Amino acid sequence: MENLTVILSQMGSGSQSAKSQLLDAVYDELRRMASAKLKSELPGQTLQATALVHEAWIRLLDNVGEVSGEWQNRRHFFGAAAEAMRRILIERARSKKRLKRGGPNAQRQALKDVAHVPQPFEDDVLDLHAALEHFEQEDPLRAQVVKLKFFAGLTTSEIAEITELSVATVERYWVYARAWLHSKMSAKFQ
Repeated sequence: MENLTVILSQMGSGSQSAKSQLLDAVYDELRRMASAKLKSELPGQTLQATALVHEAWIRLLDNVGEVSGEWQNRRHFFGAAAEAMRRILIERARSKKRLKRGGPNAQRQALKDVAHVPQPFEDDVLDLHAALEHFEQEDPLRAQVVKLKFFAGLTTSEIAEITELSVATVERYWVYARAWLHSKMSAKFQ
């Protein structure tokens, strides 16, 4: 991971060997991020961590199948990866709400769980997505902390390292962002 900034710098100058080294350098961390995020999902989530990483990686490629060399540093790269994972989860939530999938009232049930039906996760993700887009316009750095924490599953110290902020600052940003998002999302239901 220490060499990631060097690899990204070499990619910016067009090095083909750096492009091939990038996936090897970040795959385990991306897999860990995806796994941490998916562990917090409600039962019924069918997306696996490996699939989430692979879909996110494809989004990080440009339209000709080459890895984009436009990331300036680790912070920028992992921010882009967290955003890609977030968008994938948003799209899956929207897809599950479509009429052909049973619409907003459809609920997947295992036969053993017929007596207990969980609340749909998709509404929460879509509400969070809308609030986060609004928050990002007001405060992009704090919004990035939310994306890295919630969607990428990074710890506070990992976020501090990637964003080059102190751990205390990341914690303050996280507390503020949670309160801000909570107030926006709560206002929707009042």
